[in-house]
Amino acid sequence: MFQFIPVTEGNIFAIKAIGKLTDEDYQELLPQLTTLIHKYGPISLLVELEDFRGWEPKAAWDDFAFGKEHEKGFERVAIVGKKSWHKWMTMIGSAFSETKIRFFYSDDLQEAWNWLREGGKKEKPSAKVLGEPAPHELMPYERVLVALDFSPNSDLALARAVEIARHYNAKLLLLHVVESIFYPNLDLDPLMINPVDFMEMDQAVHDYAVARIKKLADNLDYPDIQHEVLWGTPKSTVLSYAEAQNADLIVAGSHGKHGIARLLGSTAGGIVHGAGCDVIVVKLPEG
Repeated sequence: MFQFIPVTEGNIFAIKAIGKLTDEDYQELLPQLTTLIHKYGPISLLVELEDFRGWEPKAAWDDFAFGKEHEKGFERVAIVGKKSWHKWMTMIGSAFSETKIRFFYSDDLQEAWNWLREGGKKEKPSAKVLGEPAPHELMPYERVLVALDFSPNSDLALARAVEIARHYNAKLLLLHVVESIFYPNLDLDPLMINPVDFMEMDQAVHDYAVARIKKLADNLDYPDIQHEVLWGTPKSTVLSYAEAQNADLIVAGSHGKHGIARLLGSTAGGIVHGAGCDVIVVKLPEG
């Protein structure tokens, strides 16, 4: 399936390609891309491959046909993946296209975003016109992102994020990540697996998370909140969303052992090393 990652800037858009892509996935995505091209002119696109398993035959043709038909509708396309065949696939695709297409490994996510942004620099005012500060001057935080898993301990990270957002009068971004369990090991006996059961479980978890984060946002006494539930692995999804939203601070919790360690503990180190902005790690109690 495809999932759009909300982006805050210009003509840059981002999507995740998850699992094995089908014709139905493309029939839902392509009209949306066509609308964006017609509205914004040539767009730049980041495609993040998340547990990507290729295409069904009809879906592969959908991808190729749309790319050829709308070749002038794309300025730059950055493909972000983890495997060597993802890079090989990108190189083959770029050979048949006039669009600037580049592959980046997941650890180079920041570089991928920088490359997309370079494509639009000619349309942006100079730093002098914008009145940007000297490099040594610290700027106030404007967009504070906090990753949540709804556990009682993660409330401490949220409280710290709210405190910082209030101090700087910043926008508060709440993010919860849902890891899909739909795609089982393909080596297993298919008679032992009912894909519908996996899909229903995934959707139930996602729907619960959407309701939960909305309730949490509604109950916070803060005027400027944006909340999202995205599919994916915690570290890469937090980093990708932070880049897409131009977050200048990520707040994460960590106690490094169990419980929320899966989302906010062991992942916190990856966020610290991979983020293109400041990161505050809130020490959480054990247990």
